[in-house]
Amino acid sequence: MGHEMNDTCKVISVINMKGGVGKTTLTKELGYFMSDRKGKKILFIDLDPQSNLTQSFFLHFGLRHSEDLNDQSSNTQITDASIQNLFDASVIKDLSLDKIIQSFETTRGGSFDLIPGTLSTIFLERSSNASNMEKSIYNFIDNHELRNVYDYIFIDCPPTYSVYTIAALLPSDFYFVPVEPGIYSVLGIQMLEKVVSSIKEPNAVFFKDKPLKNLGVVFTRYKEESGYLVDMIVESNKLNEMGIYFFKEHFLNSKKLIDRPNYFISEHDDTRLTDSLENIVAEMEERINGL
Repeated sequence: MGHEMNDTCKVISVINMKGGVGKTTLTKELGYFMSDRKGKKILFIDLDPQSNLTQSFFLHFGLRHSEDLNDQSSNTQITDASIQNLFDASVIKDLSLDKIIQSFETTRGGSFDLIPGTLSTIFLERSSNASNMEKSIYNFIDNHELRNVYDYIFIDCPPTYSVYTIAALLPSDFYFVPVEPGIYSVLGIQMLEKVVSSIKEPNAVFFKDKPLKNLGVVFTRYKEESGYLVDMIVESNKLNEMGIYFFKEHFLNSKKLIDRPNYFISEHDDTRLTDSLENIVAEMEERINGL
């Protein structure tokens, strides 16, 4: 008998084929804020081989990975949990969760979990095990019934088309696209839509009961002077024909967020940043309910 699926849990990939658009920052801020301020159960999955999401949380919570030989500081806790253990497993059912998932608590008593990335993951690209890897996250979520555990699962995707992109999209209900306003952004969004289609078609069986939908484009690193670029992108005929949704709220540019990877908006009283994040969360939830 198939187990009941929690209709409320949403798996969301955060993806852009171009690096350096504030994708990881938006992912960590959204999930942390929802956990810390809204009491949501959040799981982050770090699928970007650069592992910036993991490094940001580890830095903030004084943690390091047992593989990380560079960091010998005594005041850090050590964890074995990593996505690598999931990719290496021959039988996903036999995996113990603490080999994969690391738990954290927020300042306001919320809690969230992370499947940490490791820098060694990058060598897996050439692995003959690719088709197992593509399905590993889907199978892991399914086997451990994680949809009954979390409200949201956020997957931080790599900025390249790879095994990891497929692994992220197969379990996803939605994906959304952080875009830094710029001349080439329209091309980037079009390219991403092509990539998503090319993954959906051969894997149609995964999307039969949960068609993968684009939540929309969120403009990141937004400054006052970005306005005209945003208008240009939003008014692009090509994107309008594709039916792309653009978030009305923008993720604001902030030096703090760029310079301090362990800064979390939710823990500080910066009304400007908090309001922008609060509005993105509200708009995202509204979009999800609408779709």
